[in-house]
Amino acid sequence: MDELVRQAARSSEPDRYLSALLAPTAARADLVALAAFAGEVSRISRLVKEPMMGEVRLQWWRDAVEAGATGSAASSPVAEAICQTAARHALPEETFHAILEGHAEELWPGFPPTGSDLERYLDRTEGSLVRLAAEILKVPESAASTDLIYAAGQAYGRVRLMALLPPLIAKGHGVLPPGFGDWGAAAAPIAASARDWLGKTRGLLADAPRALLPAVLPVALVEPYLKVFEGLGSGMARQPADISPLTRVWKLWLASMRARV
Repeated sequence: MDELVRQAARSSEPDRYLSALLAPTAARADLVALAAFAGEVSRISRLVKEPMMGEVRLQWWRDAVEAGATGSAASSPVAEAICQTAARHALPEETFHAILEGHAEELWPGFPPTGSDLERYLDRTEGSLVRLAAEILKVPESAASTDLIYAAGQAYGRVRLMALLPPLIAKGHGVLPPGFGDWGAAAAPIAASARDWLGKTRGLLADAPRALLPAVLPVALVEPYLKVFEGLGSGMARQPADISPLTRVWKLWLASMRARV
């Protein structure tokens, strides 16, 4: 495994990186590559000030994915790793494009979406990453696995959205939904729906293939994240929040051992 790819995954996507290390040995390197890719594209909206600059970076990744599909050499260690992973597992190019299109929404006024638009955005970003992980793990497609993947993306995606809000709000891209006086109140329905989707994920996991567990393992961190966000109240719009490294490691290891999130 390329050390630069490992470092990129560990620093920018620690939840998925640690989950990858708890996966079967044969899948670990490719899951780490997926985590590194996820980290690279998800941080674009946090780094750029102008939406068009973000679009340029996302277009670079679109071109890299398409070049990798044709066997062209990638121009970064992470791009090379994810293109090799995609080729090895015949991962659908359209799923990568869905992820990139979802992150493009974060760049423009009107974000975050609400209602069915929010579900669609989370499915395109977090849900698509779970689907790709499931394919790397060679999980057979079934109604049970499809439903679980969707629920996991919705549950985990909501806490990821809450973590994304402070840098976007600082740049004026986060829109406070009508009828709310502050982000602490506005985030309450998001947190409540995250718990609802967490409950659905747990119920669906009981009937899903055991091999799918590493793909949905980050969902075990939904409750710890929510406790941190709720402790910040309205301050969550200004202060980046995270869980402790020890909590992250312990919760993921325990979920892996118990086969429960």
